[in-house]
Amino acid sequence: MNYTINILKRCPLFSGTTEAETRMMLNCLKPAEREYRKNSLLFQAGETIREIFILLTGNVRIIKEDYDGNTVILANLQPGDLFGEAFACGGNPLTVTAEAGMDCRVLQVDCQRFLTTCTSACACHARLVSNLVSSFAQKNIFLTGRIEHLSKRTLREKVLSYLSEQAHLCGTRSFVIPLDRQGLADYLAADRSALSAVLSKLRDEGILDFRKNDFTLH
Repeated sequence: MNYTINILKRCPLFSGTTEAETRMMLNCLKPAEREYRKNSLLFQAGETIREIFILLTGNVRIIKEDYDGNTVILANLQPGDLFGEAFACGGNPLTVTAEAGMDCRVLQVDCQRFLTTCTSACACHARLVSNLVSSFAQKNIFLTGRIEHLSKRTLREKVLSYLSEQAHLCGTRSFVIPLDRQGLADYLAADRSALSAVLSKLRDEGILDFRKNDFTLH
């Protein structure tokens, strides 16, 4: 349990809580712990779910498949990440699939435990709801930013849009992005080799410099 508590400190649901408060929240939520083997599906597009998921160990990929069978990785989740909450609370069929990138453990919580007040009407439950709403807001901001980048016409414009945003968020022209090269390609819905070609050309033109995830805009 102590190991689990340390992981849960990274989860937005338990933001700003003490260990004692986190334990109280867990008693309120009554989550179920599940294990999934590598490449197994936690949920699949077309299904409906009632559970909100918290990744404890391993890695989970959120993927989307088009009509031609092409798969795009939308997110690579790490321990402490929260997922599935919008579909669980909204009751809409899933448009994405969650696949275990490696053996993993997750906590699954029935969303109704968030939407209905617990019998003791504890302050911790109110904090949970507040943190869940905040998580929705943060993900909405993230998706709005991604839509802005993807709306650019060329991959060059998408790359510069994303890097300019990161520079603005960091408050400096030199910064480290939170994505590796494949992650950035997936985020921008681009081919990795095409992305590398664009970055190399921008560097040759003196617009930017980079080394792995470290970038400098000139």
